[in-house]
Amino acid sequence: MKLSILFFTLIISLRAYAGEDEHIRQLEGKKLKCEGILATFSGKPESLELLIKEGGEGLKIAGEKDYEYRYAFHQAIATGYYYKQDFKSAKEQFEQAYAVAVKGGMADKSLKPLGNLISINYYMGLTKEADEAAEKLKNAIEPISDPKLKADAYYNLGLYNQQQKFYYGIALDYFLKSVETYKPIADTTKIVKLKVDYGLRLMMVAEIYLYLKQPEKALQYLNLAKPTLGLSLISDINAYGKFIKCYELLKNKTEALAYYKLLHEAAAKTSGNWSQLISSNLAMASLALGDKQYSLAKMYLDKADAQAKKDNKEIMTFSVNLVYGDYYKSLKDYKNALKYYKMSEHGSALYNKEQYLELLKSLTTVEMLAGSPSDAAAYHEKYVSLSDSLTDSKVSLNLAEMEARFQNEEKQLRIDNQNTELSYARSQRLWLGAGLLLISLVAILLTINYRNKKRTADLLDKKNEELTRVNSELEEANQTKAKLFGIISHDLRSPINQVYQFLQLQQRNPQLLNDAQKGELSNKIQSATGSLLATMEELLLWSKSQMSQFKTDIQPVDLKDATEQAVQLIELNLEAKRITVNNEISTAVWVKADPNYLQTIIRNLLQNAVKSSPDGGVIDIRCVQAATGIVLAIGNTGSEFTSDQYAQVLAGTNHGLSGLGLKLVDELSRKTGIAVSFENPERDSTRVSLTFAS
Repeated sequence: MKLSILFFTLIISLRAYAGEDEHIRQLEGKKLKCEGILATFSGKPESLELLIKEGGEGLKIAGEKDYEYRYAFHQAIATGYYYKQDFKSAKEQFEQAYAVAVKGGMADKSLKPLGNLISINYYMGLTKEADEAAEKLKNAIEPISDPKLKADAYYNLGLYNQQQKFYYGIALDYFLKSVETYKPIADTTKIVKLKVDYGLRLMMVAEIYLYLKQPEKALQYLNLAKPTLGLSLISDINAYGKFIKCYELLKNKTEALAYYKLLHEAAAKTSGNWSQLISSNLAMASLALGDKQYSLAKMYLDKADAQAKKDNKEIMTFSVNLVYGDYYKSLKDYKNALKYYKMSEHGSALYNKEQYLELLKSLTTVEMLAGSPSDAAAYHEKYVSLSDSLTDSKVSLNLAEMEARFQNEEKQLRIDNQNTELSYARSQRLWLGAGLLLISLVAILLTINYRNKKRTADLLDKKNEELTRVNSELEEANQTKAKLFGIISHDLRSPINQVYQFLQLQQRNPQLLNDAQKGELSNKIQSATGSLLATMEELLLWSKSQMSQFKTDIQPVDLKDATEQAVQLIELNLEAKRITVNNEISTAVWVKADPNYLQTIIRNLLQNAVKSSPDGGVIDIRCVQAATGIVLAIGNTGSEFTSDQYAQVLAGTNHGLSGLGLKLVDELSRKTGIAVSFENPERDSTRVSLTFAS
């Protein structure tokens, strides 16, 4: 009886083991099928559907605690949905893959779905969730030793900093780290997808250099990616589009055309609507326009237009309309040029501020050439306002990127310090272990240990103090340089642009002016250019002396001379709006101020007065002796500007004004002890007063 029970139990156990083995064999088979599809990944629709199907069947047979297999199947399904551009389904699967990796204690495997979730959340407009995924990935990357996982994490952090934070310097660092880490894998593997992934990383480095307008560097990395071409249609189309952009920037029509043909041959093998089909035709049209091959440019433009209308996305149609405007402008068909430029205005303002800035410049020129000076002036005002705003944004972005880079370096320094301290602590533990065998030496060893720790702590404290001081000086110097560049660009942009517009008018439409007008205009341009050159030289010499930090140089300054120089610099602006300046300062009036700061303050206030004054307006400049000191007053007719509005501009709450010029006036006046106030003595008039201390 006992033997029968024992035999029966043995049979049941063998069947259980056999069943478990069969279960593992089924899971392993599905996993190998998914890995096989990914290893020969081509991006074709049928391979994506097969990947989703095999992953789904694997999940059906996987148990709750089959963590490794469940992770692999969720990743496979998510990858299929991702390349099908079904981002909602892909997000769900990547989130489940991450949850399984965490629950199963697979920290290294959690990196991949985190990297995927950064991109997915960004595409879906979920900025907060993308930031959270990026922070988790950044914190988890350092302890990982697997080179492929590390390279993938670097790549995803590069995409995050490029696409979402616009920190191109930091993004480039991450992409280069990814390429360096991935190269040994690509050189030794026979798996197609790994080689394709390496090529994509090289292409992302090239994309950063294209954004930075460095096509030679971009070509260097695209050429390194050439051995991976022909392995994936998606990768090939991506690479050909970047090659075309490089050669467009290099004005190399022959090479651009060769890659144009390769791109369209590759795209014809798929059913997707590739944005590269539009951008490549626009690039070829721009090259043809540069060579004045107008019929060829029109052919490429029509192709781009047909593809953009098929896609029906404004982000592409506005680019097509913009190049159409350039085409008709080259033909001097200003009516059609204005039509297409205006059609592209909404899209460029929405998707590409720098391209919108160039569009406003083109609209200003075309309106002037078409004989609409008032419309040209309106677009020019928009151009100046947006240019100031972009300057502020770029300075802020550069400072933010420098701060982010500094924080990363500071974090790495803390990690290095911690590793040093840990290494030091390990060696101390060994010495203490040996000291346990030698009781007589315990006291001596403890004394040595204490002294070494104190010496190390003192050294670290000293290094940290030096690092804090250097970082403080660097931050102050960077802020000073940013302010100097803001002053120079803001003070010189308007007069330079006005000279440029008048020169264009004189060159392109000489028939509009008689000999007397030409002579008068030439004299004014020569006078204004000379004044502009002298001012530019003074600003550059001053900026050179101020590169480390702003230092005031208080000395006697003649207000009569200072105001006359400022008026002379904006003479063409005054002429364009027929504004009269009444400078009632007839004799020398001496005040104590920094001459360069004072020139900058007066120039900015006069430029604002010109902007606010109507055509044919009047600007008054006078100087009076008040109880509080000498007062320089600048008044103008036109829209009122109050002290409350001035305070709003300085606080950054008045979104109708860029405010850069007034912020400079406020900062420089406070540094030199000049009081600034705005009054409105009459309706539709403004008077700004500068009070100099006695």
